[in-house]
Amino acid sequence: MTKRPNKMCAETIDIDNIVLTEDLIRKLRASKSMFNKSTYVQILCGGVRYNVEGVDHLKNGKYRITLISPQFYATLSGALGQSVKLVKLAAIS
Repeated sequence: MTKRPNKMCAETIDIDNIVLTEDLIRKLRASKSMFNKSTYVQILCGGVRYNVEGVDHLKNGKYRITLISPQFYATLSGALGQSVKLVKLAAIS
């Protein structure tokens, strides 16, 4: 975890090390919030750091996590207790 000058703690997680747990989902949801910015999570995928744009719970019990960086937009999918999979990666034009 890295302390930022404005007292924000940034935690960077590699996409290969992500296993969805209730605690991680809570952190990801707090990261997308505009109001709780004392701690946030960034996800590292292919050398690019992504910020969390959204965390959605789907009807089939899986979670869809949308990520954004200045150049790319990514979508991850996974269920509790499992690793996430990269579903979509697109360039922002």
